[in-house]
Amino acid sequence: MFVKDWMQRDVIIVEDDDPILDAVHLMKENNIRQLPVVHKGRLVGIITEKDVKEFSPSKASSLDIYEVHNILAKTTVKEAMSANVISVNPDDPIERAALILRDKRFGGLPVVDNNHSLVGIITAVDVFDVFVEAMGMRTPGSRITIEVEDRPGAIADMTRIVKSFGINIISLATFYLKKEDRSLRDVVYRVACDDPSKIALAVEALKKENFKITSVLSSEQLMIMED
Repeated sequence: MFVKDWMQRDVIIVEDDDPILDAVHLMKENNIRQLPVVHKGRLVGIITEKDVKEFSPSKASSLDIYEVHNILAKTTVKEAMSANVISVNPDDPIERAALILRDKRFGGLPVVDNNHSLVGIITAVDVFDVFVEAMGMRTPGSRITIEVEDRPGAIADMTRIVKSFGINIISLATFYLKKEDRSLRDVVYRVACDDPSKIALAVEALKKENFKITSVLSSEQLMIMED
């Protein structure tokens, strides 16, 4: 999966020579906290609510609200924007965007092509959508969680057992147990089968092979949880 597959292509932007007040209105009208700043289609900066708030007192601390409004109407975006912008490319793996959003605590990242032209934006919500899709949460099915030693062939062995019962594997994800021994992983199978009893048989077969089943949620239980 790549950034271009999940980014939003319709981006609300502001020009660098637009008044700051225009940026303020755009953020309020669209319920967003930041705007990419462009000059002739190329990304040159980003302006946030914080940038506006920090700019206003420094330039207008002794003025009344009407005078502040007047200053913001006459001051351009480039005077308050942050010019050092972290961005991603459409062909970057989605994981790169996710790591930046997480580590920098950003709500979104501009997406620029090789000519530095703004082509989209990817947000934390978009990354959540990737997680939902990867976990198969929109597809009816049961969920089997297995705690397994992190060893070569473990997933292949479990998958072979599940498939032997004619069960369709919708998705498979693995996670290290947080703040625990990293020699162990949680493996989460999202599965579907016309005959639910086969899922129970597969679970028993996994147990006989000494795999530790920590959770089995049926389709009905998952529908309640995801409602």
